[in-house]
Amino acid sequence: MRPLRGLWWRTFVAFVVCFGCQVPAQADATWPATINIGIQKGDPLVALRASGELEKAFAQHGVAVRWMEFVYGAPLVEAINTGDVDVGTVGATPPILAQAGAAPGVVYVASAPRMQKSYGLIVPANSPARRIEDLKGKKIAFAKGSQGHLFVLKALADAGLPASAVQFVYLNYSDARAAFERGFIDAWAVPDPRYADTELATGARTILSIGQLSVPQYGFYIGSREFAQRYPAALRLLFDVLDRQTALELAHPAQTAQFLSQNTGVRLEIWTRALPRLEWGVHYPLTDEVVKAQQDCADLAYREHVIPRKIDVREAIVDIR
Repeated sequence: MRPLRGLWWRTFVAFVVCFGCQVPAQADATWPATINIGIQKGDPLVALRASGELEKAFAQHGVAVRWMEFVYGAPLVEAINTGDVDVGTVGATPPILAQAGAAPGVVYVASAPRMQKSYGLIVPANSPARRIEDLKGKKIAFAKGSQGHLFVLKALADAGLPASAVQFVYLNYSDARAAFERGFIDAWAVPDPRYADTELATGARTILSIGQLSVPQYGFYIGSREFAQRYPAALRLLFDVLDRQTALELAHPAQTAQFLSQNTGVRLEIWTRALPRLEWGVHYPLTDEVVKAQQDCADLAYREHVIPRKIDVREAIVDIR
């Protein structure tokens, strides 16, 4: 089998090119001059950026592609709210905070597959904890407003524990990793590839995977309402190219891990461990099942005073078909 940029990659390029004519078209009112895309480590947009294939697809319509990387979802939401980013992917929590707070113009445009093993609640290798009930009175870290925030709240609710039963420690990923290694926190809700990195480096144990929660959890592709309503064709092209490329990447995990390692600076063994757990893919429009699960998250956020008011998730969905 040839390297990732070999035969199968060129086959994909040829497939994408056939979407449009051979001579790039000039941008018109149907297409933006530029599409600004926000990415986070571990989401499939990282591989799409590294491949350069989206730029080729959008060149057929005279559209430039600009990428911006974020550490977690909350800053990405803010960038969409200010107009610096047009579309990006996040977990369940950031769009709920946006709708209930100061960024009501942020909307759902597509969803990712159900999260199963890409997010874990981990403890140090020598910890006596085997389940979340064993963390009563202990410190659990996560990035405030991240997917991990509602992950932990839902896990506690499933166990019949109030949020007051544990101590929340709000830390970004780099600070949480340092605190975890030094024993300053007792548990950490963390996504891949940082999850895999911590397992390999410290021997951390997983006491709960996100797929074990009582209600499914999903990732989402979000954008500004103005952009989604004005340029639905641009979003459809983005997602269709992403979907096809993702299928190819997941069919060749060893090559994809090597490719991602070379293009992200994250070690090969980390991607090799993380890749089989990542729920890559994109679906639009949002299904009733996905909306119901996200509404459960929103209701939980309201009950736990994460958001100041109740919200109806459907009011923040734009159908781009």
